Amino acid sequence: MRRPRVGKVRYINCEPVYSGIEEGAVEAGCDLIEGSPAELNRMLARGDLDVSVISSLAYAQAPADFRLLADLAIACDGAVGSVLCVSRLPLQNLDGERILVTPESLTSVYLLRLLLQRSYGVRPVYLRAEVPEEFPAEVAAGLYIGDPALRAGHARRYPHQFDLGQGWKELTGLPFVFALWAVREEFYRANPERTRQLHRALLASKVYSLGRAEALSAAVHGRVGISEEACLNYFRKQLSFDLTPRHLEGFEQFLQSPELDGLVSRPVPWRFA
Repeated sequence: MRRPRVGKVRYINCEPVYSGIEEGAVEAGCDLIEGSPAELNRMLARGDLDVSVISSLAYAQAPADFRLLADLAIACDGAVGSVLCVSRLPLQNLDGERILVTPESLTSVYLLRLLLQRSYGVRPVYLRAEVPEEFPAEVAAGLYIGDPALRAGHARRYPHQFDLGQGWKELTGLPFVFALWAVREEFYRANPERTRQLHRALLASKVYSLGRAEALSAAVHGRVGISEEACLNYFRKQLSFDLTPRHLEGFEQFLQSPELDGLVSRPVPWRFA
């Protein structure tokens, strides 16, 4: 039997789940394949991966195709640091203005639309394109995710920054779930025990990695260009890798938003392996 193919986002936000496996401290017996969030969504959907971290909206759009792995997520309960809208203008002045939104994200783009409309009463024009460090003159703002967002947040090239995790917390009082770990339904049905073994390995790697967060921060902070201290704060205080009932409540509230009408079929079942 071939080794399972497991997707990993190439940003440092996945290191606290995977580093134990990559260092050999946890045996998983799988092949790790890196990609952007959008690439991993597509690869899992078409069967190029068996298990992967995927956008939470990608799961919500096709829940019959996947099973979730419990207690694994990329989430936050307040400011997240790595999902950031950076703007030349105050957010309340963005109505009709152009915002570049990264094609690497699905969930974050819809969250930004929701927050700007509800919290600031504006409807900008969203352009899906790579978001450079310096915006073209005709662009007012940009949405960064992952490592580019961490770099933009520390560079402070533009005067206004909007952390989407903080925006959601202020609007709802709840956590937000950006990504989930899922297994393809057909792989799970054919390999239920192998799926459970992979799940246990990922959970064990998470415990191992977070238990040595200082060493992990020292090893990866240079990839992003932030300090060890900032990286450690990101891993320990901004990101959450759990999927508690409260996390699910926060994401369920997002899924019920009218802004997602036509994008997901409700109710979205939470199907776990």
